[in-house]
Amino acid sequence: MVPSKSALRSRCRAARQSLTEEEYQSECRQIVARAASLPQLLEARTILSYWPKIEAREIDIRPLNCWLRARGYTVLLPIVEPNSKHPRMQWGSFDHERSFVANRWDIYEPVSRSNIPPEEINLVVVPGLGFDLSGHRIGYGGGFYDTLFEHVDSFKLGMVIDDCLLDHLPADPHDVPVNCIVTGSRTLKLDQQ
Repeated sequence: MVPSKSALRSRCRAARQSLTEEEYQSECRQIVARAASLPQLLEARTILSYWPKIEAREIDIRPLNCWLRARGYTVLLPIVEPNSKHPRMQWGSFDHERSFVANRWDIYEPVSRSNIPPEEINLVVVPGLGFDLSGHRIGYGGGFYDTLFEHVDSFKLGMVIDDCLLDHLPADPHDVPVNCIVTGSRTLKLDQQ
């Protein structure tokens, strides 16, 4: 029997919280170093990333965002539409941490939207509680990235701790798998795109 998405979310949250602070920081550094050497990332000019919730032990990609920005890449961060009936996401430019506001989930977002069109986004860094070997992810259940991928068709990069790279996740027909997953110990390139 395949565990429910709720059970898998709990399992991945517990795996992240079970890491000591040193283990968490070490794994994040290894993941960021691996991601920073990916040709698809280095060749991208415009990247839709995210700002992690460190207290939830999301992968700390802040150094990657700053590194990309310092090298002249356009780094965009998600802005969730607060009053939308359906999950909608826009994006704003990452210029500096001081230009953030917290949304209703205490996720930091840029203050203002960017007018960069979806077709100019070359790569999306996709957050997730867990990923499986086919590139499917389990997120927080809001559906924002599923909706985003209806409009943004670019290389999708997932990053996750080793203990949250699972053999199989339940996938719905609308779920869009990522093209590559980076963990602390490996880089898994998949066939999509």
